[in-house]
Amino acid sequence: MGPMKTPVSQGPNPANGHETRDSGAPRIRLLIADDQLMDRKGMVSLLATQPDFEICGEAESGEEAVRMCAELRPQVLVLGVRMPGLDGIASIVAARQACPETRVLAVSDRGEQRCLVLNPPRFHRAQESEPAHEAPETGPACLATDCLELAVVQGAVGAIRRTASPEDLFRAVRAVASGNVWYDLGTASRMLQRSLGMGPGSEAQPLSERELEVASLIADGKSNKDISLMLKISEPTVKKHVGRLLEKLGLDDRLQIGLYIARNPLVLNRTPGPKR
Repeated sequence: MGPMKTPVSQGPNPANGHETRDSGAPRIRLLIADDQLMDRKGMVSLLATQPDFEICGEAESGEEAVRMCAELRPQVLVLGVRMPGLDGIASIVAARQACPETRVLAVSDRGEQRCLVLNPPRFHRAQESEPAHEAPETGPACLATDCLELAVVQGAVGAIRRTASPEDLFRAVRAVASGNVWYDLGTASRMLQRSLGMGPGSEAQPLSERELEVASLIADGKSNKDISLMLKISEPTVKKHVGRLLEKLGLDDRLQIGLYIARNPLVLNRTPGPKR
């Protein structure tokens, strides 16, 4: 973690064509947190063009963002979700605890088309090799939860992609600062589908509490023997749970179970079915 950034205050730049806002009118205080220097400075420069925004500080790590939230009390924390140390997802929870009045606008690691969760390489290879009339895979294995959905679950009230336009960034900041939510279209659509029980994999049978435990341990790389010892059940019982997981999720082997949980961590947050 680098040295703490000195808080800065940047008002409107007369060179950008905006009129100076009435000094008596309140401005939205923003803290910008991103470990990518050029991206962070780019967001600071863009946001500083708006007469109703005030940049009160910059942070290059999750830990620094949390500390500065507690010290500076910004109205909005614009937070990159991929940072070393305390990453953006964990930082959301910590920042909300440190400063409950600060509202978090999460910024994705990359654009949707370059997100490896939403667009894994295997999907692209399949599209290139399949005849045009065949649809891509739509089973449970292709359903994925990306960083912005995780950020919202952890308490972010805004979610935006790095490929968004500056105007959308300004709208998002103003929306969350005024007490509303603002999600990019793709994230909003996927969240709505999940809430309505729609979308790929929605027909999958609910997993029992024990099956969720076994799936989580498989995702952690544990063998059947490890799982048997950790859960204090026999290896044949573990194998039965693995078999039920494969059947319910429509998968072929335990490796796919691990990959499925890695791509769909919210599965572990579901209300479990009956314990078996």
